[in-house]
Amino acid sequence: MKKLIFVAVIVAIAVFAFYKTKPKENELIFYGNIDTDTTMLSFRFLGEIDSLLKEEGESVKKGEVVAKLNDEYLQNELKRLNSEIKINEIKLEKLVGGYRNEEILKAQANVKVAEANLVDAKQSFDRQAKLLPSKSTSKEIYDRAKAAFESAKSNLEYANANYEMVKNGYEDADIKAQKELINSLKVSLEKINLDIKNSTLTSPLDGVVLKKLKEVGEIASPNERIYEIAKSGDFWVRAYADESYLSEISVGTKMLIYTDLRNEPYEGEVSFIASVAEFTPKNVETIELRSSLVYRFKVDIKNGDDRLKQGIPVHLKIK
Repeated sequence: MKKLIFVAVIVAIAVFAFYKTKPKENELIFYGNIDTDTTMLSFRFLGEIDSLLKEEGESVKKGEVVAKLNDEYLQNELKRLNSEIKINEIKLEKLVGGYRNEEILKAQANVKVAEANLVDAKQSFDRQAKLLPSKSTSKEIYDRAKAAFESAKSNLEYANANYEMVKNGYEDADIKAQKELINSLKVSLEKINLDIKNSTLTSPLDGVVLKKLKEVGEIASPNERIYEIAKSGDFWVRAYADESYLSEISVGTKMLIYTDLRNEPYEGEVSFIASVAEFTPKNVETIELRSSLVYRFKVDIKNGDDRLKQGIPVHLKIK
């Protein structure tokens, strides 16, 4: 007797569930597909792809490295600029600090040597000048003495000018020019560091790789798509309605979303309805032939789970 009662209860539950889930006659059904927000990943400048670390279908985390460009040239340029900046900073220290005492003393000694040489050259020239009228010396010897005297004067002028420069230090214009050179090199260094950073491609979100669009060794152009990433957990339905059914739905309409993934429907809410009709997409499954022009609408899924995947066909009913 107890067994009969138990069986009767089971049958009653099954019948109740059948009639509860059975579509009502002329019940309005919409069709669509699971969708999710996606993002395209690309490099900012031209380069050879050195590595691609993810395949289609694999998960990625926000900030995870997914691809790299060959940055050998950039690393070499980084070393060169760092070295050049260091050398020029040493030069700037010298310009600001002035010459060393040893250099000043050397310049002063050069002036004394030049003065002594000028005295000797003048004496020799004066002697030849006195001898020339009486032809006690040749014109050639006189000319050589005169040239030596003029050269000695020039050497003394240069020695004096050099001594003054060394004693007084460098010009402000020289210091300013050196500072500008260093600043220019540092700007170039910042750009190289930015390029090195941008030669590594990271995922901006948690998600799944939908498409890998390039291969290792290929050249990637600026903004050329490398990966397409689907955002994890943020699924919605892209559905379509014939014009005659638009009056049945509006933004905020509650929907039940049916899939082959589970017996219970997902719950959702209409968040967008297109204002312009379009041709029925080929991937939309419909039972009956309807007008070729339909209106797209979006249904946000409120209780999604990890069984949802982009592209899964669904049908929807108004709750």
